[in-house]
Amino acid sequence: MFISNDSIKFMIAKIFFTLAEFKYYSIRNKISYNYHGKETIEINYIVSGNGKVKINNDIIELEANSYFVIPEFVPYSIITNDELNIYSVYFIIDKTSAFEEYIPFLTKIYIGKDESLEYLFKTIHSEFMTKKLGYNEIVTSTFKTIFMNVVRNAGMSGKRISYWPLESLQFTIDKILASEFNTITIVDLANRLNMSIRDLQRYFLKNYNKSFSELKKNFKIEYAKNRLIYYNDSIEKISNDLNFSSREHFCYFFKKETGQTPLKFRKNNMGI
Repeated sequence: MFISNDSIKFMIAKIFFTLAEFKYYSIRNKISYNYHGKETIEINYIVSGNGKVKINNDIIELEANSYFVIPEFVPYSIITNDELNIYSVYFIIDKTSAFEEYIPFLTKIYIGKDESLEYLFKTIHSEFMTKKLGYNEIVTSTFKTIFMNVVRNAGMSGKRISYWPLESLQFTIDKILASEFNTITIVDLANRLNMSIRDLQRYFLKNYNKSFSELKKNFKIEYAKNRLIYYNDSIEKISNDLNFSSREHFCYFFKKETGQTPLKFRKNNMGI
């Protein structure tokens, strides 16, 4: 289930939130690598199943009723051989008017377990599916409750309500890169976004702190690392999947970026 709805907006401590995506989905025998740009927060709640999430270089076990919240500029991967059923919420935020003491809301990685959140996510899901009179108000209120439960679990709190328009460009880029990082070129992306290449390059440096090529390289390295650690893929298969011209070219690239050959990296990280 995918929902993009710019009428869902609220404010907590003068931090403005606009909903870009709400979805309920399943993932099985897959690695999902993500990296979001400037002024975003993503909340992920595990309904059922088991797996792992790699946030930066930390590995956290995932199980029913656990959650993790990802702020801007933080890469993460979901790794699973089992099936995970997940509610995922992606917000675009604006902190220009935020109370200074609440800025840590936006930079903290939240990890926890809270059974009460499942009912709240199911309420939002149901309201979006039926769209009965007043669903916007119920969904907005429930999102605020979810977020405040998360930050209070971490010993923080806040309040208030207002509006801010959705910036959809960054959300679109995030989704394209997550699914097409291996094949997309900056020319293709610029054409799809109706932007000049120069403007798009500037946008990446401003909103991601990285160039387009650096971000693509990050995705390739993370994909390769996770395949080496969590799956029994051969070096040739990983090389082919990432469109390298040869096994040797891939090994050279991997060692240059990590300081280790793929086989040495796999051996050193077995059992993680």
